Amino acid sequence: MKLIKLIFIIFVYFVLVAQMPPDIIIDENEKDIRIKPNISGTEIVLYGVMPSGKKDIIIEVVGPARNIGLEEKRRIYGFWLGLGKAEYYQVPSYYNILSSKKLSEIASQATFDKLRLGVINLPLGDAKISGSETEQDIFNKNLKKYMLDKEQYKISESQIIVKSGPGKVGIFSTEFLLPSNSYQGKYFVRYFIFQNGEFMSYAENKIDLKQAGFSRLISLTAENFPLLYGILAVILSGSLGWLISIIFRRLKIS
Repeated sequence: MKLIKLIFIIFVYFVLVAQMPPDIIIDENEKDIRIKPNISGTEIVLYGVMPSGKKDIIIEVVGPARNIGLEEKRRIYGFWLGLGKAEYYQVPSYYNILSSKKLSEIASQATFDKLRLGVINLPLGDAKISGSETEQDIFNKNLKKYMLDKEQYKISESQIIVKSGPGKVGIFSTEFLLPSNSYQGKYFVRYFIFQNGEFMSYAENKIDLKQAGFSRLISLTAENFPLLYGILAVILSGSLGWLISIIFRRLKIS
């Protein structure tokens, strides 16, 4: 199926190439990705077509927003205590920047700053800081470092494969794993084409990450009917305990 889509994309490119400036063509349909029980995570594959030649590509993946609290710890009388705190709202739960070669070889930091590309330029919004005189910029740096250490934010240089296709077509592809604890929701995927250090063109699509099967049903119930979910959890827990006690009693274990 992926091969058929890629062949179709190449065909469309040949039809349009005489009428368009250097551009990128991707499958713009929103992708539904079902989360399956897998300790290693969920595999994502991205591909498309772009003009061949001395061109580079960067792909940015931004996950659903979440709220995050970050504590500021201070050493007092030999003990580390969490005193100050910064509450962040609507922070990207996942971020990955993938490239066809090292970022420093594709464009300058000034160009990335202008395009708001990279972890350093990822907006975190205004944080609510309490119990601390530390400026938000310091909290921002610590939060990004924490997310990088947890591999929720990633810098994946030289992870996009670009091959020459028929004619003047270049075919690119990459794959990566979303962590097993990734948030459900829409992941925005943005594609940037560069040539000789200059930004050339842009495209985007979305990935909708969802639970599959029975896990999906549980997730939807918890999200849309929290009271019902809580009641069912209590009933199930009590019933399971009662059933285990009966089994033990019959086996004369209790």
